[in-house]
Amino acid sequence: MELPRRELYDIAAAIADDISGGGRSVVIGVVIATYEERSALRYDEHYHAYLDDSTSAKGKIICAGGYLFVPNMAREFREHWKPFLDSKGLKYFHAKDCFRRPDAEELFSTLAVLTKRTAMQGHVQFRNPKDLLSLDKRNREYVGSLYSMTTLTCMKSMAEEVRDQNKSIVYFIEDGNEYAGELRCFLNQIKANPTLVKLFAMAGADTYKKEDVIQLQAADLFAWSFSRSHWRERWEKSIIDLVQDKAVRHLMGQHDPALYSMFNMFYGLRSNRTTFDYDKHNRERKSR
Repeated sequence: MELPRRELYDIAAAIADDISGGGRSVVIGVVIATYEERSALRYDEHYHAYLDDSTSAKGKIICAGGYLFVPNMAREFREHWKPFLDSKGLKYFHAKDCFRRPDAEELFSTLAVLTKRTAMQGHVQFRNPKDLLSLDKRNREYVGSLYSMTTLTCMKSMAEEVRDQNKSIVYFIEDGNEYAGELRCFLNQIKANPTLVKLFAMAGADTYKKEDVIQLQAADLFAWSFSRSHWRERWEKSIIDLVQDKAVRHLMGQHDPALYSMFNMFYGLRSNRTTFDYDKHNRERKSR
């Protein structure tokens, strides 16, 4: 069974239409740098994917977005972005924290330019939390959190772009969401199933802190800019800078939760949780 290929929309085209009408970090840093060095020698073996999530203000949407990189270009990103952060006295870039800085425009612009020069393709998947309220309670364990759903469907979208090339992907996913443990459970189930490994074109997958895997900061900029655009009901300058010149193609889409639950049910993919409070975000929105 395959998830139906959802129609993906070019974000640059959408914008044009709208306008016209510790210790662990040291170890991980060494591992990532080593992997980039080895992959650079055989860069046609595996792509790298970096994904982050974002929830818009008032919880209007939840999204997961990020970029595919050729490994040697991921290394180039790191070699240029790290010195720039050091020059600003920043340990890492976090859009939510940085957009109020006096030098925010320089930070955002520099990161956008570097991302467009080094990334291969951008992907984002999103849903409104209330879309899950109609999901049959018996099927909720197969979906889990909307964070897990959007992250996994974003990975699936990336996989569909490379499977025809007989390529695979190493997925680096930002580890900051309250449901990151659930996502890791899903990832382990995928790794244990050869058919799913093939469907996700998975060479590896795990969660990491954005200060440990520096390329996650490009995904942070993209996901934050996308969710903020939905909240403000207009395209933010930060996402226009990323996509309007089409230097890197950016694709957006969304999957139907019911069909997604059927896909996971077929393969026995289920959450490690037993309680699913899908109305949580709606209550929080009303209280804000």
